[in-house]
Amino acid sequence: MLEGLARIEEAIPADAYFAHDLSDENFRQTALRDYVDDWTQRDPFYVRRMGLPAVLCTKYRHVQEVLTDPERFVMKAPPIEGFEVFDVFGGLESVLQMDGERHSRVRRLMNPAFSPAGIRKIIPALERIVQERLDIIAAEGPEFDAMSDFCDHLIARSLLDATFQLSEEQQQAFERVHQAITLAPKFRPGEQRPKEYTDAIEGVRKVIAEVIEERRANPSDDFISDLITARDEGTRLSDSELHGQINTICGSALGSTAATLGAALLVLCRHPDQMTRLRDNPELMNDALEELLRYQGPGLFSFPRFAACDTEVGGTPIYKGMPVITSPQVASFDPEIFDSPRNLDLARKPRTLTFGTGPHLCIGIRLAKVTMGIALRAILERFPNLRLADPDFVPVYGGNVGTMTIKSLPMRVD
Repeated sequence: MLEGLARIEEAIPADAYFAHDLSDENFRQTALRDYVDDWTQRDPFYVRRMGLPAVLCTKYRHVQEVLTDPERFVMKAPPIEGFEVFDVFGGLESVLQMDGERHSRVRRLMNPAFSPAGIRKIIPALERIVQERLDIIAAEGPEFDAMSDFCDHLIARSLLDATFQLSEEQQQAFERVHQAITLAPKFRPGEQRPKEYTDAIEGVRKVIAEVIEERRANPSDDFISDLITARDEGTRLSDSELHGQINTICGSALGSTAATLGAALLVLCRHPDQMTRLRDNPELMNDALEELLRYQGPGLFSFPRFAACDTEVGGTPIYKGMPVITSPQVASFDPEIFDSPRNLDLARKPRTLTFGTGPHLCIGIRLAKVTMGIALRAILERFPNLRLADPDFVPVYGGNVGTMTIKSLPMRVD
């Protein structure tokens, strides 16, 4: 009897797959334009990701079904040869790869750091960092790159400096590992990972160990100290869990938050009436963030789940061990859920799946929204004439498999 990958390959005809591998760079560049409208009409279908067979869910109800059923769809990849490519964290186990009670326990220990009270503590530092960046843009303008000069730098400072209180050298280690993770589209089953990636992972391991030692000796009022305190007070995080969570939050959050902020600026500039509406009505910010996340989030696909048993979604057979990929981005244009989904309406109040739902709802969602809200409010107030440097600008996307990080976003402020 065939098992694992061989069984999946045997069960799915070769002509049943989508034409492009989801890790293909050319596909990434045109996906939002060429496929979203069609995919909102499709039941789950078979795709390949880095050559491996998977199933893709794109309708809102199907994405929601997968994300809210941890019995059938788990985060931890099964021990199937080739599936090591799904581990983009280099063996540092993230809460994103955990299931069941272990996942719940680790989240409980992390929750206090992301509470409203915990985030209120860092708001003054976030506001100061944003204003510093805007001062530099004003002095060096009128043209600037919204990604490198604002989003990337701002998020790195906000998270690694204000939130986690890391030294400049420690911050650089996490920035290197974030860049290394973007090499994941080049990984192929059975291939050795590039030295740049393994060196970055080893470097961040050493920094995490150093930070833990520092915080144990001199606890501070920050996220990492909170994690260490939780580990040392009864309900414990193991050493590997502690390392994995610090790596995930400090490294991975850099890219997703910066990508989301960059996408929000691009969308607003393409809809100047809505940008003016938000500038004139800053009380709309919370609703506006939800609509901006709906319209263009940080990526096409969320982290894959894996089928815990033979099952189906929307009538499509899914085989045990098979990667199940969801697209909250496509689901955000599902006309069964959203009226006129191609229209941007900052007062829409949509209920999106951009940050997930169910037990794996992104734990950092509150921090991300607070950071984005402060940044957007400040840049719109400071620069009333903010606009794209080229009205016909076409973004080039990069990042990990499934992410849609704008590489460069030239803007003007005069």
